[in-house]
Amino acid sequence: MGIRGAVVAMAVALAMGTAGTAAAEPAFEHTDFTFQFGDFTGSGELDYPSGVRNAPVVVLIPGSSPEDLNADMPTGSHIFLDIANDLTSRGYAVMRYNKRYVHGPGDVDAASYWTKLDLHGMRDDAEQVLRAAEQDSHVDPHRVFVYGWSEGSTVAASLATTHPELAGSIFQGPVALPWRVTFGYQGERVYAPYLASFAVNGLLGPDELAAAAHGDGGAMAKAALTFACVDASNGDFTVNPKWDLNRDGKLDVNLEFRPAYQFYLESAMQPGGWFQIYNPARALPSVIEQAPNLTAPVLILQGAEDANVPPSAASTLDTALTAAGNRDHTLHLFPGLGHSLGRTPDVLHDNFQPIDQTALDTLAEWLDARR
Repeated sequence: MGIRGAVVAMAVALAMGTAGTAAAEPAFEHTDFTFQFGDFTGSGELDYPSGVRNAPVVVLIPGSSPEDLNADMPTGSHIFLDIANDLTSRGYAVMRYNKRYVHGPGDVDAASYWTKLDLHGMRDDAEQVLRAAEQDSHVDPHRVFVYGWSEGSTVAASLATTHPELAGSIFQGPVALPWRVTFGYQGERVYAPYLASFAVNGLLGPDELAAAAHGDGGAMAKAALTFACVDASNGDFTVNPKWDLNRDGKLDVNLEFRPAYQFYLESAMQPGGWFQIYNPARALPSVIEQAPNLTAPVLILQGAEDANVPPSAASTLDTALTAAGNRDHTLHLFPGLGHSLGRTPDVLHDNFQPIDQTALDTLAEWLDARR
């Protein structure tokens, strides 16, 4: 259970009436929590409208990488903070937290995160956060929802299968398909097409790779450079010799990059690999695999231009919920939105933009209907 800290005011807004008299709107406050996440003391906060008791609460479960409670991104977005601000203004409480080994924005024990933590540990951590939210005096324990973004969707689904008291689950850009398939989508539909847009006759050399690094692609699209180059982060755009199968100093997108990436995934998900945290022994099942046990209401929020997970998988998940007998599930597929539910013209430019108001309104309307 969390240890509650001081309650502090988050904001007090003043609105002028027609007669010029200032009218105070409700202040927003939060309660600080600490949690024992394994060998790490984690932290979080419960946000709520001032003076409210027995509010419905949404527990936000973060996505991949060492994410803080705001979901701060290098692009400047912080969608969990935006969700909290929006929902508290509508009368909801929101619980959010820093993942294990994350002290706060930009303050991470990265070595411990990538070597000690797995999805089962993340599930244990989220369990503590959920219980703390349910036991807080500002919260109605009969109106508790879990909200999982991306990687966090598998955690949220796991909690939902063992917590029948939950009022519902929200999945944003869910990992609906197996992890291996999801990573394969990134390579085939994002990395390779982005690199191909800079190739000359299908080939990439250092000049073309440098152009790709400095292009206007999104964060996921540019991640292709971490595979294709010797050391793109330090400006070395020499073709990675491990991927240059014919040793000509060029990278053929179709004949070298695509097959080499698929082969790479097989080893990367093994112990010691870059994606070892998603090895079946360390990961949680995809949301579709957990669908038969999701009996409470479900909302799926999916951007049509999502570069991290295949948008079509959200429809597959919705169908799986029907087949499993879930009678209250809703899919919203948002044209022109990406993985963060922010605006983007296509998957190659998906860059974790700020969450769009249409997505926030959709979330609130769904919650209101179950309030």
